[in-house]
Amino acid sequence: MPILASIESCTGCSACANICPKNAIRMIADKEGFSQPVVDDDKCVNCGLCERTCPALSANLPWGTSTPKVNAGWHNLDRRISSSGGMFSAFARGILSEGGSVFGASLNSDLLCRHIEIQTIGDLQLLRGSKYLQSEIGLIFRTIKTRLEDRKKVLFCGTPCQVSGLRKFLKKDYENLLTIDLACHGVPSNAVFKSYIDKLQKSLDLSPGNQKIQGFEFRRRDGWGMFPSYSVDGSRFTPVYGSNALYMKAFDKSALFRKSCYSCSYAKIPRIGDITLADFWGIGRHGFSFKYDTMNGVSLVLANTEKGLNAIKSLDEESFVEERTLDEALIENHNLTNASPCHPQRDEIIRDFLNEQMSLKKIGKKYGLTNRNLKEIIKEYSSKLGLFSFVKRIYNKVKSL
Repeated sequence: MPILASIESCTGCSACANICPKNAIRMIADKEGFSQPVVDDDKCVNCGLCERTCPALSANLPWGTSTPKVNAGWHNLDRRISSSGGMFSAFARGILSEGGSVFGASLNSDLLCRHIEIQTIGDLQLLRGSKYLQSEIGLIFRTIKTRLEDRKKVLFCGTPCQVSGLRKFLKKDYENLLTIDLACHGVPSNAVFKSYIDKLQKSLDLSPGNQKIQGFEFRRRDGWGMFPSYSVDGSRFTPVYGSNALYMKAFDKSALFRKSCYSCSYAKIPRIGDITLADFWGIGRHGFSFKYDTMNGVSLVLANTEKGLNAIKSLDEESFVEERTLDEALIENHNLTNASPCHPQRDEIIRDFLNEQMSLKKIGKKYGLTNRNLKEIIKEYSSKLGLFSFVKRIYNKVKSL
């Protein structure tokens, strides 16, 4: 029997399940909802492919340069409908315009996060927006390989461990593949998020027979801000605050992540993807002037390989790109080079999120997750009064002095 990665080291990338020629490996949710590989003894032929493919057991992959080209950027058509500057959409547009396929994380109608394939610009909206939980890969690596073998251009965007899993599965580099890794804090499970949505439904007194939460945004898209919101009709979104925003508050305190996230081997320079995307937090505030308005969001774009550099050069005329420095990029993007520290009550918090008897208010109070400082209070009330952008502009000007 193969010995796969332990619960502490498995990232859930699903490379082992994708590579198995006998379909003897299934990804099954553990007690915290995280997918773990389970081997079917009756189907397994002990070929060892899964062990050789697992990035946690054998991570012998070429990485990008230790001196990536650093850029700030946005896409004019996508900036106001994206969580940051819309640069993922900018790269995706290039691939799709050439008849290629784009693979990324999407929330389905049941608010389950999983990777899907799109082939038209009209479907880009399925992939836009940050999803602060782990996307289920399924067997999509096999689809990607088929597209690559058919000589189609492919863009794959995911967490660094997912990019690593794909590359290990493919076993070789493809010129027609572009990979984007994200600056990742860590990933909660779909089960924890589903439980949060159920608790939010009750807290908002939305009866399933009357109104049901059909959409969720982890943060606003029309500018920088961390206000989660829900929708009961799939179009109009209402922000949530206090204990109703507990999922993102727990996320910010690193209390919900997969165990392997706290010892992430990908939180470093060099990076695993051709391109790395993140928010360019702090741009223009640390001695490096930036003459443009940042309120609508600015993407940080690292070109880690020659392929990444060429992708930036090929961006369309609606893309804005300005070269910056790595020093500036790292000041407020700690997860580019550091794994998130584990919350001391992480196990208990996840257990209570999954406990149907525990309300959001009870969990928030029990662990102090809803305690607010002055800055958070100002953000909340300025948002409720429709003054957030005004207050944020003043804050940015003061910080840049």
